[in-house]
Amino acid sequence: MKQLIFASVFGVVGTGFLIVADQQLQTTAKSEWVAPIEQASPLANTVHAAGRIEGKTENILIRPQFPGRVNTVDVNRANRVQQGDILFRLEDRRYKAQRDLAAAALSSAQAKRMRLIEGARESEIAAAKHDMTAAETRFQTASHRLERATRLYKQNAISPQGLEDLHGEFETRRALLMAARERLETIKAAPRSADLAAADAAIAAAKAELQMAEIDLERCAVVSPCEAVVIAVEINPGEWASPDMPDAALELANIENLRVVADIDERDALRISTGQQCVVTADATADQSFQGIVTEIEPRMEPKKIYGGWAGERNETHTRRIWIDLKSDAQLPVGMPVEVQIVTESAAE
Repeated sequence: MKQLIFASVFGVVGTGFLIVADQQLQTTAKSEWVAPIEQASPLANTVHAAGRIEGKTENILIRPQFPGRVNTVDVNRANRVQQGDILFRLEDRRYKAQRDLAAAALSSAQAKRMRLIEGARESEIAAAKHDMTAAETRFQTASHRLERATRLYKQNAISPQGLEDLHGEFETRRALLMAARERLETIKAAPRSADLAAADAAIAAAKAELQMAEIDLERCAVVSPCEAVVIAVEINPGEWASPDMPDAALELANIENLRVVADIDERDALRISTGQQCVVTADATADQSFQGIVTEIEPRMEPKKIYGGWAGERNETHTRRIWIDLKSDAQLPVGMPVEVQIVTESAAE
């Protein structure tokens, strides 16, 4: 009985103690609670974006200007080339023959004009004079025979048919004499303006043909259009190459000035403007950063492309592409992923 009474008393005391403790805790919590103060977070001073290294322009795809078989390939992948360096050559025997043919045609046209200006040679003029002298002699002989026949005809010593035959021979000799005289005058005469114009036109046409043949021959050697690095080589000697080939023969990257192309998330798209300063870093150059400046901003937005793969790169948004000119002359590989910190206008202020 005593134990039952003791347990009941202990239970009542414990319950009361628990109630008092709970009330004290509630009072303490109410006294320590403070309403939160809303604060507007300021805009960040920089915009973070991922990008990659590229050349001054988009990659350059090289194809020959006309079909032909590849003779030599003068570069390898990763070679650096200067403007005008030969990349590969096509077989050029046909084009050399066309050039030689056009050069011969030009020489012929020039010789004809020179002969037209200089006129006939002395031997040709002398021959024409001899022909004219012979024609005069034959004409005089025919004239004398006609006169004699006319007198005989009046004396009925020659038939009418004989007189007509001598008269026909006389007219023939006279025509031949006139032709000989005109031929001599033509040989000795200065060239006409129309003949000179025709000769000049022939020379101009021959020069144009030669120039086109030389251009085709030059195009057999495909050269680099600018300072660049060779990204890919897709041809080998002996293969057939043409302007319509599905894959470019070579791919170049213009490295006159390296740039960074980066995509800005849509939440920061309107905070970017040309002229803003940038800091470019990469995992491959962890101990080095590069300065740059925003030079171009695309006027449209597209679904985001992943460049760097770092945690902050969201891929469910649209982005606005920008281009950054690097101020450094560092030799960075084209396509290398980089991270960009762009100083916004608010930071500049």
